[in-house]
Amino acid sequence: MSTELFMRGLLALIMGGCFCWALYRNKNAENAFDPEGRHQRYLPFVSGVILPVFVFGTALVMLIVRPAGVEQSLLSMFFSLFLHISAYYLVLLALMPFLRRHFSAAACAALWLIPNYLYITQQNYMELPAPALVLRLPMWTAGVFLAVWGAGAAAVMLFKILSHLLFRRQVLAPAGPEEDPAVLAVWDSEVAAARFQKPKFRLVRSPAVASPLSIGLFERTTRVVLPEKEYSPEELALIFRHELVHIGRQDAWSKFFLAFCAAMCWFNPLMWLAMGKSADDLELSCDEAVLRDETDARRRQYADLLLTTAGDGRGFTTCLSPGAKAMRYRLKNVVKPIKKFTGGVLVGVAFFALCMTSGYVTLAFDAGTGAQVLFDGQDPAACTISSAREWDGVRAGKELVCLDEQGFAAFLADLPLDCLTGNYSYVEGTRETILVWDTPKGVLSTVFYEDTIKVTPFYTEKMEASWYSVPGGMDWERFDSFFEPLPALDLAFEDENGECFSNINASLWRLEQGGTVLEDRTGSPEDVSGIFGYEEARQVRFSFSLPVRRYSVTVEPEQGEPYTLGMKELPEPDMLPLNDSPALYQVEAALEGSHGTYKAEFRFAVGDAE
Repeated sequence: MSTELFMRGLLALIMGGCFCWALYRNKNAENAFDPEGRHQRYLPFVSGVILPVFVFGTALVMLIVRPAGVEQSLLSMFFSLFLHISAYYLVLLALMPFLRRHFSAAACAALWLIPNYLYITQQNYMELPAPALVLRLPMWTAGVFLAVWGAGAAAVMLFKILSHLLFRRQVLAPAGPEEDPAVLAVWDSEVAAARFQKPKFRLVRSPAVASPLSIGLFERTTRVVLPEKEYSPEELALIFRHELVHIGRQDAWSKFFLAFCAAMCWFNPLMWLAMGKSADDLELSCDEAVLRDETDARRRQYADLLLTTAGDGRGFTTCLSPGAKAMRYRLKNVVKPIKKFTGGVLVGVAFFALCMTSGYVTLAFDAGTGAQVLFDGQDPAACTISSAREWDGVRAGKELVCLDEQGFAAFLADLPLDCLTGNYSYVEGTRETILVWDTPKGVLSTVFYEDTIKVTPFYTEKMEASWYSVPGGMDWERFDSFFEPLPALDLAFEDENGECFSNINASLWRLEQGGTVLEDRTGSPEDVSGIFGYEEARQVRFSFSLPVRRYSVTVEPEQGEPYTLGMKELPEPDMLPLNDSPALYQVEAALEGSHGTYKAEFRFAVGDAE
């Protein structure tokens, strides 16, 4: 398992545990006896504004901070959320008849709301190693799709909000405060039983409604509305408790979130069906809380209220009896309740699965050729490789030498590239080749993974990395034909007993092949590898990375004259006795590479610590 998957799984497990705890907390709060009224009885499961605020806020920040390429990023985010919300609700629709039979209504209602926390899958700490499926689109379609999608979502959301505001005005314009002392006495009793701390909502009566309802997203503007109809004190207690459960659980915001989901997925007809089913479960959950521990007589009285009341549930209102579609099922659960599992573990597992399956499908847009993307429009012939290194799965890196920089630059310049989107690290796999370029504009870093390329222009102000893939895959055989491992000399220092106590690599000072100088560090005479402070060093054993034809060693001691030793003059093959005093060692070798013979010069030093 990759580090990214482990971190996502750990966070999803913690969040799933929190959801499980929240459901049990809410149940305990509703059942708890608290005569001092210190803790509110009915609590929200999740806030209904988290995902909408995240989407709107992220879109706004992207438009302000990153106007370039914002269409692709926004479309990718919308697509990811749309795809996963649609798939999740489709599965939930199929399973809901079974879930309703075996799990509490509160758990079923909570299942509709947990996609609110899908925003965490868009965070950097929840990235995936790589997408499982990449859908490629032409670059120009990003703006078109985003405009159509955004227009549809905005139209749906605007319609929902305006419908809510118009219905609110229609209901509250003729409404007036409730003044009947008997009604207010029941109201005050139920508010006290619900343990609201300094409630800001108000009780009013309106001739414009046929069913009791509560309307308002914010507590200060929320009104519990009674129709112009007389109710007995027992009926009023059930009505008020029903609406107070909705207010305490913030079900109006839950309906706002469900409307947002419908707007995000406005062209998916199944989403509209899911929204209706989710509203039914909110009502079933409220019925369950109202009638907890009530007698059969009170249950029948509540059922009579549902049958004799027909209301209007437009906007983000919560209504005692909003319609007849779910009435049969509600009455059955009211009159003949069945003992069911609380469902906290179910909700936690559902969120874990939702989180762990999110983001495996992403979008990619054709970005152009390597000349336009990798080299940013610069002449590839004017760009040179300053360093090249390849890493394997255990991070043991080896330096590379490019045998034909101009040919390799031309190869990259002709590559068609797609711009990848989504929350991914893209580093899964064993291949990682890092190339640093000197370009006319400045330093450019390109990192080649199994299927992706990471490009970071260090000459820009933000130095942001971008990810690209090659449609059809990289021609790795041709890619590798331009490179060869840089010749290296490994040094194993031994004491007088022949035991190795230190391993280092000698500095590659100069490299030449076929008359072409590939490496030249003569301008950095002080930059030499070596060991210092090791008085026990008596000899050093050589190990070249390539087959050696011949080599010689020139020793420049601090005391005495320089001298040179050839291969045949060494007491043992590839073993050099060290000078008694600190010295600089120069190794000149002819090495056989896959593309010809190298003339290589290595240097290292042995001396006292100073």
